[in-house]
Amino acid sequence: MLNNPEERKIIKDCLQEMVDSMIRVAAERDLMKEIVARVKDETTVKPKIFRRMAKTQYASNFSEVVAEDEEFVEMYERLNQQLRDPE
Repeated sequence: MLNNPEERKIIKDCLQEMVDSMIRVAAERDLMKEIVARVKDETTVKPKIFRRMAKTQYASNFSEVVAEDEEFVEMYERLNQQLRDPE
């Protein structure tokens, strides 16, 4: 296994590239936590709402989010109505 010097070099180089990528990802996660903390400390926006806004903006799927929320509200209200007024 890994007797071929070319293969070892490929694995070694790719391993280093992967570790470097993981370091960048961890740094970005830390930055996102700091951003959320700043919003929490300096505004009245709840972190949960801010994160959801960021995810929605990133995915550019506001219409889908609104439609899912409307469907959730409708189903939840319908279910609770049925529980209160069984047929």
